Formats: sequence, structure tokens, C-alpha cells
Amino acid sequence: MVTLEAVGGGEAGWARCSWACLAAIRAPREHAPGTDVAWRLFRLVCAMFIESALIATKAVTQVCARVSADQGQKRPVHFAKGHDEANVNPDVEIMYIGFLLGHGGDAMQMLELATGMAVSGRRVKLVVPELETSVSLARLCRERGLPVERTPWIRADALGAKQNPFDLVRLFQTYRAPILHLHTGDICLPRTVLLTMRLLRVPLGFATIHSPSNTMQMQPEARARAWAYAAPWTLRQIICPSKHGRRAQISYGVPPELVSTIYNGVDVKRFSSGQASIVQKALGLGPETPLVVFSSRLEPQKRPFDALHAFQRVAATDREPHLVFVGRGALEPELRAAVQQNGLADRVHFSGFQTNIPDWLAAATVWYLPTESENFSLAILEALAAGCPILSTPCQGNDEVLEDGRNALTTAVGDVEAQAAALKRLLREPALRQSLSTAAQNSARRYSVEAMVKEHSRAYALSPLFASQHSGSPFGADVI
Repeated sequence: MVTLEAVGGGEAGWARCSWACLAAIRAPREHAPGTDVAWRLFRLVCAMFIESALIATKAVTQVCARVSADQGQKRPVHFAKGHDEANVNPDVEIMYIGFLLGHGGDAMQMLELATGMAVSGRRVKLVVPELETSVSLARLCRERGLPVERTPWIRADALGAKQNPFDLVRLFQTYRAPILHLHTGDICLPRTVLLTMRLLRVPLGFATIHSPSNTMQMQPEARARAWAYAAPWTLRQIICPSKHGRRAQISYGVPPELVSTIYNGVDVKRFSSGQASIVQKALGLGPETPLVVFSSRLEPQKRPFDALHAFQRVAATDREPHLVFVGRGALEPELRAAVQQNGLADRVHFSGFQTNIPDWLAAATVWYLPTESENFSLAILEALAAGCPILSTPCQGNDEVLEDGRNALTTAVGDVEAQAAALKRLLREPALRQSLSTAAQNSARRYSVEAMVKEHSRAYALSPLFASQHSGSPFGADVI
């Protein structure tokens, strides 16, 4: 069997491997009588595919050389699996690269992690796609004093944009550090990313997989196999924010020892110090008006229509409560139309994207998210930290943090009648709201940013590239 290890690396290695494969398919055929035409066609297609691969490899190699020459930098020195020598940027210790849109919980979690690492004394930098949705994220980074760059070399959209290999070459040639930590809102990194990292001999990195395991179907199965095979050659560790996320990765064939669980973290102090009066003034409501807050993306996964329909049932018998959607998404136009059609325009509000989420949570009489799928919801953690009385679902991810009747009320996904009944109960029982609020804040303390940063520090310390440069630092032995 021909392997890349057997033929060597680089363009010459690829060529030797390709020609070896070509020789194999040109070998005499045995035990297949009556299929000469099909066999010749098969060999022709294989030869064309291999020739195309050779041309593409040569082109990428030429781009690598050109980018290196333009930057006046040496190409990273390749290391085989388990080795740790490479040329990296000495001015940055941790490089966070986001293959994400920039306005969801995955981006906010990357921001919180980078902030925590910077506070602990680490030199960090964030790189995100140059999209309209990443403008606010970049602004938040600068407000926190974090270096950030928006680049056109990363493609991202809700449908899983295809990456340009030549842009990826420029990306990984430009942004290098002892610790390279990739974040994706998908269930795995794009195959072209892993291929480019392998081709450029990028040091083994880290990847956080933020997507819920059951929102991305691993079809065809070849994608799962390719991910499971390539990950050990390009990544030191795959980090999942939940236990079910880790189980999903293992089910795709990723080696269990490569996958770890590090729960998302929340700034408990920040989210417990919001000012409700700011929101009440913005909405024109008095402090006595009950307010149901939905703070998440207006996407099918979050089921905002369930929230609207449940509130509609409550509003039919109770004229006091108001509902506000805090966030944006593809369903916003349809939601606005439904509100108008049902005569709820004076009681249902749309605030758009907001950065002062603690204020909106402080104003919530009830915080409501009827989501159908989560990995480990940052919005849930924020509501817990704010001490909100929570109404949500026991979907995977939520079931690792929410306890029905103790720190939240939970109902089955899609059961609008049950959700409406639970919402009425919360609005009518202040003692229940107070009990849930107290338990919620106690739960949030287990998921602090400090705890998340400490766990990531332990993971990063496993990298000899970093440990060799920071022996005895807070990143090294002190955190082990």
C-alpha cells in the first residue's frame, strides 16, 4: 500500500505518491472478465484526477513560495506528528482564528477566552472574517484592548461557505504563534483548512467545535471519515463545550484521547450588574411592567416562533406582559409580520443586536429560550449569571446545566401549550421566580470565565512549543 509517509513530503512526495497510484491502476486487471471498457474508463478517470491533483499541488506550492517571498519570512519548518519545532511569531503567544460569523455565542466565547488569557498576562491576537456581522466583535475586542484583524481570507456564512485554498495559504503564512487556536461554528473545520495546515506544515493546533452535534448532518459519510483521519495530523486537541459534543466527535471516528470537554465560561460579575432602568426607558415601559426577554439569534434552531406563539396565548388573558426579542437573524422579517398580523405590535418589541446584554437580562421578569438544540449555550449561562427566572427546554447541552424546578423551568421542545402554561406560572408566582433566580446564580459560579481560562491553560501547556518558551510561567508548571 502506498502512503505519503513512504514517498516523502513536499511536491516531490505528492508526485511520487500520485505516480505510484497511477502505476497501480495501470497494472494488469485480474478476475474481472467482460469489463474491459469499464476498466479502461475507470483508469482514464483516475489518471485525470491524479493529474489535476498534481497541478493543484504545484499551484499551491508556488503560492506558498510567493507569499513567503512577499513577506520576507521563512516558511515554517515542518515537523512530523509528535515533533514541535517551528518558526512562529514571537510577538503573539496565542493566535485565535475564527471560522465563524462573528455575532453568535461562538464568537463571544472566543472573545471571553482571549480576554481571560490577556488578563492573565498572555499576548493574544484575534483574526476573524471581514464581514458585516464581525464589525461589532472587532469593536468589542478593541474596547477590551485586544489586537484584532478582520481578514477577507476567511469565508463564512450560515450555509458553510467554501474556503479558497489560496486565501488559506496566505492566512496561515501570515498568522502564526506558539499556540494556534481555531474556532468554528460548524461541527468540524473545513477540509481545505486541514489540508492547507498539513501542506504548510503548521504546528499542531487546537480547535474548539461550537456547533450542536445534531444541527449538522455528517453527510456524506466521507466528510466524517476525512475529518477523523486528518484531525490527529493537524490538531493537538479538539475542544468541545459539552459532553455530548465530545461524544459526537468520537462517534465520527476522532480518537477519544484527542477530544476534551471544556465548558463555556461567563463573566458572573458583569452579567449580574445590569441596569434594568436603561432597558425600561428604551422600551417606554415602567418598572412594574412584566417583561419576557428572548436574547438569542432569531434562527430556526432557537425556535423564536414558539416564544411568540406561547406569549400570544398568555397575552390573550393577561394584558400586562410584554415580550422583547434581543438579537437578529433570518426569521426576523417573518416574526415582525406575524406580530403585525396578530395585533401584538404594541406588546412585542424587536431591539436588534445589543452589546449591553446585562441590562436586558436585569430587566427580564422571565428569560425565555425554547431552543431545540445547543452545544453548551452561552445565552443560558448569561441568564444564569444574571439571576433570571429561566424558561427553556431540556435539549442536549441544556440538560448538562439546567435542572427543572431548581434553577429553571423546562418543557419539551416544540410543546407550545406547555411553554405557555409555564410562562403564565412564572409571571404569576414571584416566590417561584425568586427561588429560581437564587439557584441560577449559584449554578453560574461553576462556569466562570476564570475556570474556563484555567482549563484552557492546562490544555495549552501540553504543547511543547509553548512550554519550551514559557517554562515555569503561569502557562507552564504553575497551572498543572
